[in-house]
Amino acid sequence: MRKIDVHHLWTAFDYDHLLPLMARLPRWLGRKLAAWRGLIYARLGRDWRQFCLGDQELEQRTHDALKELLPSADPSQLRRAVCQRYVAQSLEELEACQLARSDLRQWPVEWVGLEAVMNAIEQHGRVVFVTAHYSSCVLGVVLLERLGIPVLAMTSNITEDPRVHPSIQRFYRRRKQNGDRYLNGGEVLDRQGNTRRFVQCLRQGGAVVIFGELPPDPHEEPLILSFLGAHRKLASGPRRLADLAQAPFFSFICEYISTGYRVSFSAPDSSPYDHIEEAIQRNPTAWWAADLLPLLPRVSETADE
Repeated sequence: MRKIDVHHLWTAFDYDHLLPLMARLPRWLGRKLAAWRGLIYARLGRDWRQFCLGDQELEQRTHDALKELLPSADPSQLRRAVCQRYVAQSLEELEACQLARSDLRQWPVEWVGLEAVMNAIEQHGRVVFVTAHYSSCVLGVVLLERLGIPVLAMTSNITEDPRVHPSIQRFYRRRKQNGDRYLNGGEVLDRQGNTRRFVQCLRQGGAVVIFGELPPDPHEEPLILSFLGAHRKLASGPRRLADLAQAPFFSFICEYISTGYRVSFSAPDSSPYDHIEEAIQRNPTAWWAADLLPLLPRVSETADE
């Protein structure tokens, strides 16, 4: 008799049925159930990057990152913080499914700093955004429909890795399909091999969104700046693209608040990365990719930014 793979079956049910069901419920109830799902997965140490890609160091990196971000936390508080990271990821996956809802445009959104961004678009006709894997970032990309110009969001094709469970691959394809409807003719696009598309989008009057709290590629000239308490090397793509296209460079953060959602932009005269840093420092457990922090190489404090 063929052995039943319960883990495989649960993953299929989770991503093909459970999350879409939660997304159709009243928003408050869907969020409560997604939070419980996150707590259960924290207890199990269940993250698809762990069981699909074999990243067995993910939870330790998350723990190390939160220990650095919460230096006064005791071991019990750190365990709770790691659990909340799983909750934040579960809520983000819920919101990815909610992109299919017909009432998305009616959700209340508070905009902070939007006027400066619109002024920059009016003056230059294009804009580059950097953001982070923080809170409701994917929903935030979709909400940029408000800008009224095409939006291209840069992503990676890691979910097409053959090791990734087919139901998770379908989940991300549906997320792209549902999100693309809101991007004013733009789309979510793999960064590999599409540099020309991103530059063309900017030159034709559009916006590009890049997730920027990533380590630099091995042969990339890194961006060195003070970020989360140390000088670190980050991927330089967002700033290089803005410079290449002579586009204004902002960051944005999207997060859930009691009245709905808040999308806040960096100020025109400040570093976009400072805005991201402030959000992470304010609520470290909402950074559901906190495991990236130990992967950002440190440099001496005397290095030039």
